[in-house]
Amino acid sequence: MRSLLFLSLLFLIGGCAKTAPEKIDEAIDLALTYLTQEKCQKAIDVLEDVGPDTDNPVYLQVLASAYACRAGYNEVTFLSTDIPLISSVAANFMKSLTKLSLSSETEADSDSYNDLLAALNTILDVDGNQPSYTARVAKYGARKAGDMGVQTLFLALTQLGKFIHFYGNVDSNGVKGAGAANTDEQGATPSNCFLEYTDARVITVLGPLGGTCDDLSSDDGHPNLSFAPASLTATKKKMCQGLVLVTNVIDILENMTLPASNSYGDLVGLSTTVGAFKTSIIGADPDLEELIETTSQTVCEGLVADATKFGHLQYIYALLFEVGLP
Repeated sequence: MRSLLFLSLLFLIGGCAKTAPEKIDEAIDLALTYLTQEKCQKAIDVLEDVGPDTDNPVYLQVLASAYACRAGYNEVTFLSTDIPLISSVAANFMKSLTKLSLSSETEADSDSYNDLLAALNTILDVDGNQPSYTARVAKYGARKAGDMGVQTLFLALTQLGKFIHFYGNVDSNGVKGAGAANTDEQGATPSNCFLEYTDARVITVLGPLGGTCDDLSSDDGHPNLSFAPASLTATKKKMCQGLVLVTNVIDILENMTLPASNSYGDLVGLSTTVGAFKTSIIGADPDLEELIETTSQTVCEGLVADATKFGHLQYIYALLFEVGLP
């Protein structure tokens, strides 16, 4: 009799145990509650305690939102304040990104920058070697991939604004090289360009623009993108971060059915603008196509370990950032 009672209790206890999907769903609900209260870390903790779950797109989106929350990102603010600032005019696009609410950046690896990076990678890393909107459609279906695409696009534009603001050393008007000396990790002579280029093709492109960015012998590049041997690996990593922000924006805008809502800004015009950037870069040199179509940080770093392809990355930076942010 005692044995039967014991077995019955075991059956009841086992029957009441939550399944893994139930635990995930419960964690998502709790995390969403925490996010409404702006308890970002609690949301991260409760999701990471039961995860990761790369097969559940809602889990990934909520975890990405939790990291973005910890970075200070607020989607309501982005939609109401930032989207209207983003220009789809090619000559103004880069400058407009430097004026977003989170763009002002004072250090190379701030907590906010790294948390936004973690938010992006939460979604992008599920696609293996080359993240793509098409791969996410195949894995999660068009509706969920669309939701992930919009979220990733907004986060990538926000992060790109921080990247351009810091490494372009802009002032409050978004003017490249106009930042103050001895602030934001600048030296006594503020940088005027993203890089101190060594690729000779850059002179051909930047020479007609005047200024100092076409002078390979001057010291005008951002101090945190130094080509000194001790810094080169870190510089290549940072350069790849900037590149894949752009390439993932291009990938999403090229492949996603864009929302027609005015609350999302002129995404159709933005798609045309960033698509033209890609076309002009490939047109300048077909050898640049491999990098401008690379959406993976890991793949980018592997490619630019080769000196020739690192030269290609420099050329892309000149065409994309120096010309795009004159």
